[in-house]
Amino acid sequence: MARDYKNAGRRRRPAPKRGLPGWVWLLVGLFIGLSVALAVYLEGGGRKGPSQAPAAPPRPAPVAPEPRKEPQKEARDVRKRPEEPVPPPPKPRFDFYTLLPEQEVVIPEKEISGKPKQGVPQVEKPGTYLLQAGAFRKLEDADRLKASLALLGIQSNIHATTINKERWYRVRIGPYTNLDELNAVRLRLREHAIDALLVKINP
Repeated sequence: MARDYKNAGRRRRPAPKRGLPGWVWLLVGLFIGLSVALAVYLEGGGRKGPSQAPAAPPRPAPVAPEPRKEPQKEARDVRKRPEEPVPPPPKPRFDFYTLLPEQEVVIPEKEISGKPKQGVPQVEKPGTYLLQAGAFRKLEDADRLKASLALLGIQSNIHATTINKERWYRVRIGPYTNLDELNAVRLRLREHAIDALLVKINP
């Protein structure tokens, strides 16, 4: 059989290789892009994690309590001490000699020369007398004494007078001309710790 020498010297070219289809490369590129995006996202999410949260403000240093003041200790010491009795309010100061009219004479207790009865010197000199149980600058105080005398069965009156431009209220009992009755009232007043002033009214 005759050979075709004309074409015998020509070498056959290898058939061109077919490459991968375009859609495969598309998928590969898409996969790579997604991988890169995922890596970036994870890395960015890590930065925004708890480590990136703003730090809490530092707690203020504890403040030491102020030392207690000495007056408080003194107050505690005072509480431990027994309570002292409160002294009674001072009696109103006045001069009976200046509070009485000129026709009235105050007789001091030491000048009553009669015989003492239960510690009260008896008035024996005849005359007209009255007893002044107290004198006050406030009418309320005079009313209070008058009420106390009424509880003892002793009737009294309040006389207002002005001395040195000051108003005074005098609580008076009487007048008496009967010395026995006068001495009995004086004794009752002394028993209840009421020091009444003996006043003689001049005619």
